[in-house]
Amino acid sequence: MSTVSAVDRFDVVAADAVSLAVWVDGGGPPLVVVHGSIQDHTVSAPLVAELRADFTTFAMDRRGFGASGDGGEYVIERDFEDVAAVVDAVATRSGPVVLWGHSYGAGCAMGAAARTGNVSHLVLYEPGLGLTYPAGWIEAVERVVAAGDYENAVVMLFRDILGFSEEQIEARRGDPEWPGRVATAPTIAREARAEQEWVYRPGAFASVSAPTLLLSGSESPPEVKSATDAAAAAIRGARVHVLEGHAHIAHREHPAMVADLIRRFIAP
Repeated sequence: MSTVSAVDRFDVVAADAVSLAVWVDGGGPPLVVVHGSIQDHTVSAPLVAELRADFTTFAMDRRGFGASGDGGEYVIERDFEDVAAVVDAVATRSGPVVLWGHSYGAGCAMGAAARTGNVSHLVLYEPGLGLTYPAGWIEAVERVVAAGDYENAVVMLFRDILGFSEEQIEARRGDPEWPGRVATAPTIAREARAEQEWVYRPGAFASVSAPTLLLSGSESPPEVKSATDAAAAAIRGARVHVLEGHAHIAHREHPAMVADLIRRFIAP
């Protein structure tokens, strides 16, 4: 593929006719970027900035986020299909892709990799499939969102699930992206329920043939680490790299380090 000198965008139509926005940056072999919960593709900007000299990055907005549309009743398989559709669209232009996913987006990338043969390498940062949520937590988030208190729903996710301190949450409130996170609050419960209800069926990911690397923060909550280990066990030959001293957002706080791990993983 020729170098893209400035950020560009194209759209992919999902199986249920939802339009998915894909943002293109950089130059080099293709790398598809799948964001996690309560954020659109812009959350990946620090990592994209580190990768753009070596890769053409394709950062998608998942359904319900950013410039992408949304469908009717939600099931996680729609997200699997969406990511696979983006991968296939990119591969048509440039050949097999490196597929990166973070958190909920890592689970979506896993599901996509089982649905397409166009993934050359798979990099997953703490996928949440099978993650256990506190009893009653999902219902509590639904009540908070129904009452219109979107910000509190986002705080609950950071505090109760990701283990952020009050100081860390206050720092996030100062980020320019905070209003965008708050706007995505209606997606929190549906994604949490999809993760919690997920059951790994034997052989469900047997079709994933791409070399697979999972990243796990040494400081992440035990439930998150367990979900990562379960994902690794589901993919033949997958290996786990522990990010010592980091938790769930090393790609934001130390993107150069994560970018270097990606480069070294896919190096011939």
